[in-house]
Amino acid sequence: MTNIYNLNMSDTEYAALVAKGYDPNFELQLIELGETPAIARKLTRIVGLTQDKEQLSLLKLS
Repeated sequence: MTNIYNLNMSDTEYAALVAKGYDPNFELQLIELGETPAIARKLTRIVGLTQDKEQLSLLKLS
């Protein structure tokens, strides 16, 4: 069974972030490790943006 977590964002905001590589599970893991929710969200967004850049680079090489 999947747990439901309050991410303090609307469905529209969530969908936009997922489209950019946002991983809510990674954010929750950071919070469980002791990061504040604000820092965890920022770090998750940074990782998502970095992954997008890597994917774009791979596509350009193809």
